[in-house]
Amino acid sequence: MAVYGYRCPRCSDIEVIFAMGTAPAEVPCPECGETSSRVFSPPMLARTPAALAAQLQRAERSASEPEVVTSLPPRRAAGTPAAVHPATGRLPRP
Repeated sequence: MAVYGYRCPRCSDIEVIFAMGTAPAEVPCPECGETSSRVFSPPMLARTPAALAAQLQRAERSASEPEVVTSLPPRRAAGTPAAVHPATGRLPRP
Protein backbone atom coordinates (compact mmCIF):
# COMPACT_ATOMS: atom_id res chain seq x y z
CA MET A 1 0.00 0.00 0.00
CA ALA A 2 1.16 3.51 -0.74
CA VAL A 3 0.08 6.94 0.50
CA TYR A 4 -1.03 9.36 -2.21
CA GLY A 5 -1.51 13.09 -1.76
CA TYR A 6 -4.50 15.03 -3.07
CA ARG A 7 -5.31 18.75 -2.90
CA CYS A 8 -8.86 19.99 -2.34
CA PRO A 9 -9.49 23.50 -3.77
CA ARG A 10 -11.71 24.42 -0.81
CA CYS A 11 -10.15 22.61 2.17
CA SER A 12 -6.56 21.45 2.49
CA ASP A 13 -4.27 18.65 1.38
CA ILE A 14 -5.42 15.10 2.11
CA GLU A 15 -3.65 11.75 2.05
CA VAL A 16 -5.32 8.54 0.85
CA ILE A 17 -3.98 4.98 0.87
CA PHE A 18 -4.30 2.89 -2.31
CA ALA A 19 -2.54 -0.20 -3.61
CA MET A 20 0.52 0.80 -5.63
CA GLY A 21 -0.34 1.92 -9.12
CA THR A 22 -4.11 2.05 -8.56
CA ALA A 23 -4.48 5.67 -7.37
CA PRO A 24 -7.01 7.64 -9.46
CA ALA A 25 -6.29 11.16 -10.74
CA GLU A 26 -9.13 12.61 -8.64
CA VAL A 27 -10.95 11.65 -5.44
CA PRO A 28 -13.80 13.33 -3.54
CA CYS A 29 -12.76 15.38 -0.50
CA PRO A 30 -13.88 13.62 2.73
CA GLU A 31 -14.83 16.97 4.33
CA CYS A 32 -16.68 18.93 1.61
CA GLY A 33 -17.14 16.41 -1.23
CA GLU A 34 -15.35 18.65 -3.77
CA THR A 35 -13.16 16.91 -6.36
CA SER A 36 -9.54 16.77 -5.17
CA SER A 37 -6.76 16.39 -7.72
CA ARG A 38 -3.66 14.29 -7.18
CA VAL A 39 -0.46 16.06 -6.10
CA PHE A 40 2.90 14.55 -7.00
CA SER A 41 5.67 14.85 -4.41
CA PRO A 42 9.27 13.66 -4.45
CA PRO A 43 9.90 10.21 -2.98
CA MET A 44 11.71 9.82 0.32
CA LEU A 45 15.27 9.17 -0.82
CA ALA A 46 17.07 9.29 2.55
CA ARG A 47 19.03 6.15 3.30
CA THR A 48 18.80 4.46 6.66
CA PRO A 49 22.05 3.09 8.12
CA ALA A 50 22.22 -0.71 7.85
CA ALA A 51 22.43 -1.28 11.62
CA LEU A 52 19.40 0.92 12.28
CA ALA A 53 17.42 -0.71 9.46
CA ALA A 54 18.17 -4.17 10.89
CA GLN A 55 17.01 -3.14 14.37
CA LEU A 56 13.83 -1.56 12.97
CA GLN A 57 13.04 -4.74 11.04
CA ARG A 58 13.70 -6.86 14.12
CA ALA A 59 11.39 -4.68 16.23
CA GLU A 60 8.69 -4.83 13.57
CA ARG A 61 8.96 -8.62 13.33
CA SER A 62 8.78 -9.02 17.11
CA ALA A 63 5.32 -7.42 17.16
CA SER A 64 3.81 -10.44 15.39
CA GLU A 65 6.52 -13.09 15.84
CA PRO A 66 8.18 -12.62 19.26
CA GLU A 67 11.49 -14.37 19.81
CA VAL A 68 11.15 -17.19 22.33
CA VAL A 69 14.10 -18.20 24.50
CA THR A 70 14.36 -21.97 24.85
CA SER A 71 17.62 -22.23 26.80
CA LEU A 72 19.98 -20.20 28.92
CA PRO A 73 22.94 -18.48 27.26
CA PRO A 74 26.33 -20.17 27.74
CA ARG A 75 28.30 -19.22 30.87
CA ARG A 76 31.38 -17.02 30.65
CA ALA A 77 34.72 -18.60 31.33
CA ALA A 78 35.82 -18.14 34.96
CA GLY A 79 38.97 -16.21 34.03
CA THR A 80 37.21 -13.79 31.65
CA PRO A 81 36.14 -10.62 33.47
CA ALA A 82 33.00 -8.86 32.41
CA ALA A 83 33.38 -5.48 30.73
CA VAL A 84 33.57 -2.81 33.40
CA HIS A 85 32.31 0.70 32.92
CA PRO A 86 34.05 3.36 35.06
CA ALA A 87 30.74 4.51 36.55
CA THR A 88 29.91 1.04 37.91
CA GLY A 89 32.88 1.19 40.31
CA ARG A 90 31.03 3.78 42.39
CA LEU A 91 27.90 1.63 42.81
CA PRO A 92 27.31 -0.13 46.14
CA ARG A 93 28.13 -3.81 46.25
CA PRO A 94 25.42 -6.28 47.35
